[in-house]
This record gives sequence, C-alpha cells and structure tokens, in this order.
Amino acid sequence: MQQTFETLHVRMKQLFWKIADEKEAVTIDGVPGFSDKAQFTNGKVICEAAYVVCNLLAPDEKQKGIEQLKHIIEFTSRMPFETWGILYAIEGIYRLKQEGLLYQAIGESELTMLKTALDWRSFVDSGNDFALIDKPTNYYGVAFGIARYRELMEWEPTCYSNILLTHLTDHISRYSGKYGFMDETIGYGRFDRYSILIPAEISELVVSTNWQEPELIRQMLDCSAHICLHMATPLGTGFSYGRSIGAYGDSAALQILSTAAALGGIFTPDEEKLAHGYCCTLVQSLTHFWYDEEMQSINMWDKGRRTDGYRNKNRILGENLSLSMQIIGAEEQWARKGLSLKQAPEGWETLLDLQKRCHLTRFTDLPLPRSLFTFRDGLHVWSLPVISGGLEYIDRDPYLPVPRCNFLMEAVPDSSHGAWIPCIELKNGDILMPAGFADETRITENDSHSCSVYIHQKGMLRAGIRPIQQEFQTETDTEYHFTPGRITRTDTLQIAPDFIPQIACVRLQCELLSGQVQAYGYDLCTEPDPESVCLDTPHGRCRKMVRYEQQKMPDNGILQLKWVYQYDS
Repeated sequence: MQQTFETLHVRMKQLFWKIADEKEAVTIDGVPGFSDKAQFTNGKVICEAAYVVCNLLAPDEKQKGIEQLKHIIEFTSRMPFETWGILYAIEGIYRLKQEGLLYQAIGESELTMLKTALDWRSFVDSGNDFALIDKPTNYYGVAFGIARYRELMEWEPTCYSNILLTHLTDHISRYSGKYGFMDETIGYGRFDRYSILIPAEISELVVSTNWQEPELIRQMLDCSAHICLHMATPLGTGFSYGRSIGAYGDSAALQILSTAAALGGIFTPDEEKLAHGYCCTLVQSLTHFWYDEEMQSINMWDKGRRTDGYRNKNRILGENLSLSMQIIGAEEQWARKGLSLKQAPEGWETLLDLQKRCHLTRFTDLPLPRSLFTFRDGLHVWSLPVISGGLEYIDRDPYLPVPRCNFLMEAVPDSSHGAWIPCIELKNGDILMPAGFADETRITENDSHSCSVYIHQKGMLRAGIRPIQQEFQTETDTEYHFTPGRITRTDTLQIAPDFIPQIACVRLQCELLSGQVQAYGYDLCTEPDPESVCLDTPHGRCRKMVRYEQQKMPDNGILQLKWVYQYDS
C-alpha cells in the first residue's frame, strides 16, 4: 500500500507540472482539459494544485511550485465557476491559507476576483427563502460547504452555512422517511449511490471545517456506512447499480467509510477494522485498476469500459483530479483516527465471514416500498435494487430490479435494454417492463447458504414514455433464489385476456460478462452479434448476448418464465 500511494503522488505531481506547462491548452489522451463540456474543472485544478504544492513537493521544488501555482490560479480564476467547481476551488484556497501560502500563491487582483466568484449565491436565491436555482436538492450540501469555507476565509459572517444545511435536512425529513436515506427527487423514489453517499459528503465537510454534525446526518451516515460494510470485498469494488458507478462506485464506498471512521461513534472495533481493510483495497482499485498507463489517465470510457453521459470523456482532466483528491481526503480522514490507508490491518479479511450472507435494507415505505438486497458469496457481493430511479432513470438498466455484481453481471450505462427481466413487446413496438412499481418486497433465509427474494409488481412500466405511465393490464410475481454460484429468477406473469391480442412477444435479453445462463418458458433462443448493440459496462465489455422470445400467449393469460445464471463463486 505504501507503493500505491507513492504511485499516486507521482501521478499527481506529473499532472501538476503538465497543467503548469500547457495551461489552458492542456490535453489528456488527446481530449482538451478545459471546455464548455468539462464541468467544474478549473475548481478541481485549483484544489489539487494547492494540495501538491502544500504536501508533495520536495524542498528544492517548493518555490518553483508556488510560482507555477500562482500562474495556474491566474488563468483558472478567469474561467467561469459553478457549484462543485466553486466548492473544490475554495477548499484548495483554504488549504493555502492554513499553510501560510495564500498571499504567495494568489495575487491581490485574483483573490478579489475569487472572493466574488466563489459564492453559493450563484445557485441559491437568498432573497427567496434560499431556494435553489434549477438544481436538485443535494446542491444544498454543496452550498453549505461553500458557505462554511467562506466563513473560515472570513469572507462572510457565520450564519449562512447553518441556514443552508437546515434546508437540506428539512428536505430529507420531508421526503426520505424513517429509514435515513435521501430520495434525491421530491418523493419519486430515486435511491441510488448518491442517496447513500450524501451524508458522507456533508459529514466530511463538517469534520474538515470543525462544524457541528446534525444528528439527522449522523444517523444517515450510520445507515450508509453499514450498507458499505455489507458490500465489502477484498476485490476492492463498490456500488454496482445506479448511475455514476465504476470508479465512482468504488470511491463512494471509500468516502462513506472513511468519513464514518473519522466522525467516530459509528463502528464497533471489528467494524472499524473491516472498514479500514476494505478502504485499503478500494484505494488499490482506484489507483491501479482504473488507471490506464497507455492513456496516462483514469479510464472510464475506452477499451470496453463505459460510464453514463454525465461523466463523459470531455471531463477527463477533472475526473483524474477529483478521484485523486477523494483518495487523499480518505487518507486524511483515517489519519484523524491515527490510522493510515498505506497499511491494511492484519487479518481484516477474516471479518468478512462474520458479515450476514443476505441482508435487506429498507429505503422507504411510501408511496411504494424501496429497498436494496445484498447477498454475499465468497469474494462476490450481489446487489439487488428494488427502486424506481425517479422519473428520469426508472426504465434505465442500472435501476432495474436485477442482481448486479461487479465483473459478473453489470448494466450498460444509460441503456434501456430491459436486460435480465421479461419484457412484453407490443405489436405497435412499445415495450412494457416489470419495473419501478414494486408494491411488496420480502426476503426468506432458507438456510445458512441460500435465501430468496420475492417481489410483486402491480402493473408494468411503458419504457421510454414521459411522463411515466404505469400499465395495469399485467401483474408480475418474481422470486429470486440465491445460492453459492447460482441465481434463479422465476416470474409468473398474469396478463389480462383482452390485452393478449396487442402482444407481439415476451422477450428476455441476457448480457454476459461472465458465467452462463439458461432460460425456460421461451420457444425461441438467438445469440445476436454483440457488436449490434452497445454492451460496454463500467468494468468491461459483455462477451455475449442471448435473447429469448415467447410469441404464443396462454389462453388464461398466465405465463411462467424462468432463468438460471451460474458463475464461479
């Protein structure tokens, strides 16, 4: 692990000198570092450049580094700042202040400019009850961080950070229910990686700026941290469902657990040891698996890898910077406990065997139940999300009620293939999916090695239609059976007889990174050319696609379907 951090520090310094040399014209793997499509990059540059100068340069490099940092801040401060970019920039500037380098690294005119530009009021209407301006609710967290750093910089009085944080907690209390997880939407049910991450983001800012942690945020972080313990694995992978996963699925687990450890009072001694060891493997994954030496960059976009459009390759410079700083932030959080991510605790892996094999986390009960089921099988951890994805992502594959496991069964980002669920294809071309409207979910632990998950869907989702339509001509009972090396899904579709004439077929598309599948209840099986559709996932390209179809509908409208997936556990 010591070598892992040495590698990371060398890359960070190399990127610092590269930006100092190439300035606005800097490119990574042929992609311009700065453009209209590269969100938040100038703020990220300031943040990491400040860290490099303060912490990584040798004594004989220090003065030159300060001079180059001054030039970097000169040209980046003249670019427009927005939201996260503001937060990154002001965090870096505060680090310079703490190290006594503020006035050496920033000219008087630039500091005046930054004091005006780095303001939460650019996306919060302070004259209208502090309403967000065209931003989702989680941006109150960003605004809180900016306000808190402005207070520490003595740029404004100590009051606004508390107001903004209160607006965030009020939203959470209103829409997120009793279980302690944030619905990013106003009650439409999007509980994904970010819903679990947000209390860690707030807590990290609270810890780093010596602010008081709201009890609600502490309770939420406790819930989030224990979800991450359920997904702990020596493979160093994190979230496997929802959007912005892959590298950010790993870094989210790292950030959550590191912040929970720093805050204190959340883990038992064994849980802290497990979190510490797991974080070490996450750092290794982020530093080695996600870095492509040929590209001299983080790779989330090429050679079979794919992420969602939000983190498109135009952001390549910024993603290299922010992922590095997330590792640095995690190391600083563990340092508050007197521990380091450069050395994993001895024997931490044995604690994995003490984790529950299967677990159901409830997110909310109303208006429909949302939950996450996890199943531990050796090195692999399966996640089965029963969520809706809100209005925007409800029919996207990463949000479907399908088991997901990194390197085994992954969803193609931004796709609506309906992979791994039986979809009804209508004669007019519309697709109905049993997803998004589960009104019952329960688990049964069959024995010490296996368990089952039951899901009931009242109606189906008509894919690609906005506003969202729930079709009630069908009802679906689904049961998953998890055993070591094997997952079975059984569906009973009850179709209204007068709806049958509209159906062209029921189809099932299986996309395989690894393992093998067999389906039952279908009368046609084909293996389309995998090049005919994008099958790139966060960890690589699916090697095979299998499509099953059933065109003949039973007279009574009851159709029983099944698939079995086998893999090396």
